[in-house]
Amino acid sequence: MRNPVKEQAIDYLNAGLSVLPANPQLKFAALSQWKQFQRRLPTETEVQTWFNNGQTGMCLVTGAVSGNLEMIDFDLQAELFEAWCLRVKQADPDLLPRVVIETSQSGGRHVVYRCQSEICGNLKLAQRKIFLPSGEEAVIGGKTYKPHRDKDGKLHIILTLIETRGQGGLFLCAPTPGYELVQGDLANIPVITAPQRELLLEAAWSLNEVIPEPADAPACPSDTLRPGDDYNARGDVRALLQSHGWTCVKGGDNEYWRR
Repeated sequence: MRNPVKEQAIDYLNAGLSVLPANPQLKFAALSQWKQFQRRLPTETEVQTWFNNGQTGMCLVTGAVSGNLEMIDFDLQAELFEAWCLRVKQADPDLLPRVVIETSQSGGRHVVYRCQSEICGNLKLAQRKIFLPSGEEAVIGGKTYKPHRDKDGKLHIILTLIETRGQGGLFLCAPTPGYELVQGDLANIPVITAPQRELLLEAAWSLNEVIPEPADAPACPSDTLRPGDDYNARGDVRALLQSHGWTCVKGGDNEYWRR
């Protein structure tokens, strides 16, 4: 009997992708020892075994093992997807039609591509801070958020609207139920240049609404001099200049030296 899910998994494997069975409810790999496939592709026998028992959930491991595969994930009903597309089109009208795009089971979007150069780990690209009236947990888009206090004592949560799946990551993909390709083919993912990847990421960063709070600088003991003051108190800049061939040609409050 024909098994289209298994056939698709084999196609992904033949395209050089680390394809694994997935749990659609947990949105994660359905293997306890899946991390070995961050370093190696599964064998065809392994893939056939995984998808011979009616398994319908499927995911791809991102990063070097899959040919520098990266995915940009647009969450919360893909709220920022159209704004991101507009920015990409303005910068490079030919780039967006090349990438693979699919919808996710939560109404989000996945933008998928390979890069000519190495990619980094997962990145949070665009976030939003929402203030809350109380410390109760908030449920937004099916996710539960625990409030935190900022430096002013205000309760807030941080929503991530755009992020990547990069080196060491994974993502569920079509033909998993709830995931549907709307552009391109995951068995034929385009390879883009490092500058083109940077363009895609910068378009997402431009939509970020959260500026991280500055970290407190470590307190300097009251009896400790700053490096410049310490050098002025103990160092001899004239002797240092002379040792490197400089000569004082004019004295006074503002000295002139030449070499």
